[in-house]
Amino acid sequence: MAFALRIELVIATNYLGVMRTGDFRHMEAFIPLIFVPMLIFVQIKKFKDMCKYLSSAYPEEWEKLSHNSLGVSQWSMTNANLSESLKTGFFSTVADEKIRRFEKFRLLNMYLMGAVVLAHLVLAF
Repeated sequence: MAFALRIELVIATNYLGVMRTGDFRHMEAFIPLIFVPMLIFVQIKKFKDMCKYLSSAYPEEWEKLSHNSLGVSQWSMTNANLSESLKTGFFSTVADEKIRRFEKFRLLNMYLMGAVVLAHLVLAF
């Protein structure tokens, strides 16, 4: 918690320093911050595409996954149920190439986001 707060403080201090002085020579430190939202956007798009594919290819299982009896958001419930099903449920047993590619993409995307954050930390300190 303290480490994350320190990171945010360093980022905010750098940004305010650049904006206050007008010295944009150190703006390259903010370039990695552009990649994380882009990777998140791509992951959301791939997730929605996977949801469309699963709802058409496996309609009975999709109906079970998207059932919402708790009154929470439909997307958050579907995301949680799909993630659990990919780990230990029905979709973990299916030999579907699109599902395997999606799992590999999600893992690679997570590693890329971690690498970008790590690179930004190295640049910041």
